[in-house]
Amino acid sequence: MKNLFFIFSTIALMVVSNSCKKDQLEVNQNTDNVQINARKRACGMDDHMAKLMQDPEYKRLQAQKLERVKNMASFRSDCSTPVILPIAVHFQGVTNPDIECLRALAQSQVNVLNNDYQGTNSDILKWTNTAAASFPGISNGEGCFKFCLASKNHPASSGLSDGQPAVTVNATTGDFDANWNGYINIFVQSGTGVLGYSPLGGAGNGDGVVIDATAFGTGSGCGSIVPGTPYDLGRTLTHEMGHYLLLDHIWGAGCGTDDLVADTPESNEAYYGCPDIGAATCGSTDMHMNYMDYTNDACMYMFSAGQVNRSASYIAASLSTLTNNATNVCGESDGGGGNTASCDDGIQNGQETGVDCGGPDCVPCTTPPSACDTPNNIQINNVTESSAFVSWDTVTNATEYKIKFRPQGGITWFVANVNTISITLTALASETTYEVSLQSICGLGASDESTIVTFTTEAHSCTDDSCVFTAVGLELGLDNYGSETSWGLYDEDQNLIAEGGEYEDDKAGIVIQETFCLEDGCYEFVLYDEFGDGICCDYGDGFLELINEEGDVVASSDGYFGEYTIVEFCITDGFGVNSINRIKTTAAAQNKAIMQRSKSQKQ
Repeated sequence: MKNLFFIFSTIALMVVSNSCKKDQLEVNQNTDNVQINARKRACGMDDHMAKLMQDPEYKRLQAQKLERVKNMASFRSDCSTPVILPIAVHFQGVTNPDIECLRALAQSQVNVLNNDYQGTNSDILKWTNTAAASFPGISNGEGCFKFCLASKNHPASSGLSDGQPAVTVNATTGDFDANWNGYINIFVQSGTGVLGYSPLGGAGNGDGVVIDATAFGTGSGCGSIVPGTPYDLGRTLTHEMGHYLLLDHIWGAGCGTDDLVADTPESNEAYYGCPDIGAATCGSTDMHMNYMDYTNDACMYMFSAGQVNRSASYIAASLSTLTNNATNVCGESDGGGGNTASCDDGIQNGQETGVDCGGPDCVPCTTPPSACDTPNNIQINNVTESSAFVSWDTVTNATEYKIKFRPQGGITWFVANVNTISITLTALASETTYEVSLQSICGLGASDESTIVTFTTEAHSCTDDSCVFTAVGLELGLDNYGSETSWGLYDEDQNLIAEGGEYEDDKAGIVIQETFCLEDGCYEFVLYDEFGDGICCDYGDGFLELINEEGDVVASSDGYFGEYTIVEFCITDGFGVNSINRIKTTAAAQNKAIMQRSKSQKQ
């Protein structure tokens, strides 16, 4: 198992010609609706990259992109204002197209992308309730970025009007179109021989992802665009989009090599079908339920936190063409666009609106169904030092509920989707006030968010007669960039006991004080810096000290580290000088030049 706390590994270009087997699809074309009988998932990313890398200029630019990511700390955005990535979908070779059906199919696929990358897919419960127990200390990823189906300011050559989604039919060919620079382009084609392919690290310059017509979207499809079992849940695009955002296949190139993500276990080869949880090939449990493996759509349902961090870092380092274009082409509804054609562009419920459509492509449409009611009567019960039971009333027609919670005033919301009317929140920090908000989901619609409800977890008592606790004190001195600082305390089973941060900026010299009451055992205190330059030196004399009940400093860090530092310590009959205490830091902490370069970038 790779070190859980290794936040961002060294980036290197890997183009392995055999790691992405191009198993041919068995296609029956005796009817108008192409049927698929694919015994194995097939991806053409490696072959595609091998061709691209034959171009010296592409090879040079690819090396530059990877170098930019390598020199970045792990990227983390505010999930309340996610980074927006505009998408355009191009159907190719479609006979007798039903444009409204294809637009709805495209939107349903974008919805799948957002759920999968934000960790709000309904089947994430397979991870949280079952699979996660086989991967202690590893969290599923929840990205703070969002895909939108562009809805305005389309390229002049597209023939689309404002309000219509960026969906074209038989207007493009191949896997590149410079007219659609500034978008992630999805080219839906028939007879590709693979389920899909993408560059390993897209550029947003008119390039994109190719998806076979038998693996795009969900449901019954549209005409010749029909997703076929077992690839009918939209996960092929989730997989290929991972490549576009610089994620390699999870098995790397076999044991001894990996996918350059720290929290995904090594695996010897791809998995297919629906394997049993617990399978292992490299001395650790294989994460075959990961979107970057080759299992069936129904049996892949998560990214790791490290994968999402890697993708977010790549977006920040190399895809500004996309993020800068988002405001121009994505509408404001739904947090950045992605709605299908507005009824203001033609005929609403059979009546003319009187609005000039701007072209001949206006078509009749109906008012979208209204979202379901907002959840109410939210109750918080059975609050302990680390958990709380949240319940609410049933909402008519709701298919699931989205719950968000965070420490009061915190930046990042933790999000879960459930199909019940209650949930137990776990791994909470003691003596901490949390705020909770709920939405109900009806089909593709969502209700308004509920009024925020708060609760405070109990204190961790050091007087429990059932076991003996030792008080461990924390003193954390901040530098000027407290918003970059966070920490977590983990037991030897990698369970999160307590956490803190981020803090306010411009508070250098302020000392954060906490007390933990711990049983005998070994622990890890992990201190993170989002920018990757520690908490000392040019921007304040930050530090970390762990103190015993007698006031002795037993373990400490001077704040001179890179992305994180780990203090390992054990408690045996108290916390004293005989305890085992060790400091570990990132390689960046040993390189003054790297740190000073990071500091200069901040100025």
